[in-house]
Amino acid sequence: MSRPHSAKGLTGVPDAAWETARRREQIVRALLQNPVAYGARSEAVAAAAAELDVTIQYLYRLIKVYEADPRTRSLLPRSPGPPTGIRRLDSRVEAIIEDEIQTRYLDLLKPRKSLLVKGVQARCTQEGLAKPARETINARLAGISKREQAKRRHGAKKARDGFDPIRGSLEAERPLGIVQIDHTPTDVMVVEPDTLEVIGRPFITLAVDVRTRMYCGFYLTFDPPSAASVAACVAHAVMDKGDWLAARGLPSKWPVSGLPEVIHVDNGKEFHSKAFTRACEDYGIEVRYRPPATPHMGGHVERRIGHLAQELHLLPGSTFSNIKERGAYDPEGHACLTIREVEWLVASVILEHHATFHEGIGTSPGAKWDDEAAGRTFRMPADPRTFLRDFLPFEERVVQRDGIHVFGISYWSDALTPFLHDKKKVMVHYDPTNLSKVFVRGVSGEYVEVSYRNLRRPAISKWELRAATRALRRQGRAGVDEGMIFDMVLARRRMVEEASGRSRRARLERVRGARPGLAITPGDEGRTIPGEYRIVPDEGNVGGDNEDTPLVLPYYETEDWDD
Repeated sequence: MSRPHSAKGLTGVPDAAWETARRREQIVRALLQNPVAYGARSEAVAAAAAELDVTIQYLYRLIKVYEADPRTRSLLPRSPGPPTGIRRLDSRVEAIIEDEIQTRYLDLLKPRKSLLVKGVQARCTQEGLAKPARETINARLAGISKREQAKRRHGAKKARDGFDPIRGSLEAERPLGIVQIDHTPTDVMVVEPDTLEVIGRPFITLAVDVRTRMYCGFYLTFDPPSAASVAACVAHAVMDKGDWLAARGLPSKWPVSGLPEVIHVDNGKEFHSKAFTRACEDYGIEVRYRPPATPHMGGHVERRIGHLAQELHLLPGSTFSNIKERGAYDPEGHACLTIREVEWLVASVILEHHATFHEGIGTSPGAKWDDEAAGRTFRMPADPRTFLRDFLPFEERVVQRDGIHVFGISYWSDALTPFLHDKKKVMVHYDPTNLSKVFVRGVSGEYVEVSYRNLRRPAISKWELRAATRALRRQGRAGVDEGMIFDMVLARRRMVEEASGRSRRARLERVRGARPGLAITPGDEGRTIPGEYRIVPDEGNVGGDNEDTPLVLPYYETEDWDD
């Protein structure tokens, strides 16, 4: 069996082939977890082969391939004939099939499939067209989701009851059976490490194991929740944390590591991205979404968020939960912690929680984990770095002679040469916080780091890039190019440096753009850009004083700056 789609990327796989691979992965993994059954050609192997509709010999080939590369993509089928999705019927025949399905079959009268076939064939005969086979019509019908069919033929309630997630309490049968992930802004003001000026409140993304109530991992950032913060949190949750804790001078008592069976999340757009869902499926992780209007379904992670919030309220710079609770306390005046210090404190709170009695499970989370995880072997990704990059957002691009172009920026690496004359698109994964390099899966299947074509360009974030592009468009500068974008980014950084002593928003903007390791141009010789400000009401309490004081912000800050 060949290695399928190693360079093309997961999104190029037809849905039918991907579903087959997913089903194979679940069954093959179950056999490998029971080596006695599969090694002795037992009834379990025969039953698995029958369920997959393959021979026993072919099933063993699948097992061998999966052992070499334990990912869903390794089990993708090789389909003979034309590519999946190619339709050879006359366009008029296709139109007749579609019309009969939409206007007659998908109806609350619930006509039988046989009537659908007769109707299609009768109309084709009447118009002198070749009659499509029953299998062809069934294939077109199968392209419509079963939920949509149920809604059209049985009503919305039947569709919800049959296909929506079950409403009720969320229970897991074993450790890492279900992991919940959610975000929240922390209730503490953070300062800049060098100047000790107040920046703002960082966001935290948490992962919690439902069965044991253990924290699986977390991630702190000044950027709003995104696919990148989800990827970082999932990577931290899955990794062994011994070295991570040792680097921060914390005791190595965080035993949670391994791939979860299910990740349970809300309906945020970052959890619906194809990068997140396909990466989860690739590693055999099921994604479940919280039904709308059911906050109790996210109760485990919500309670852990509340627990962290209570602990953070004791730190200097706390904003507390509301104005009444804050009283006369001045969060900005007392702020003194950097984001790395907050990270250390969050980790220490987590370790303390693991050792504290939890009424819901009748013991401490750490003891619950030790008891139920004993003897279990949790699946781990072969390469943690590849695992993280699989979860990063991506764009599809064709490799040109001058490289690949993403967000108006050119990238090049000699490793892209094999793709030069191949017009197929490649998947370009990127970290929104640092666009100085992107990641492309090479011919061998491994990720290749591709840097700016112009290596003298400074590293910038996607947020900076969008702000600079919007500013250029407002100035009416036609033909925006890469050089203009970077010039604008550097000019904005110098402007922010000059304003950093006056505005907390400006300091936050500077930190969001200035990631560790980035080359920042000194701002002492820069100049501000005239005509780039607007006075707006402080509707979101950006200024932190809980009064409707007008704010002086750049124009781009009033145009959905968090998109």
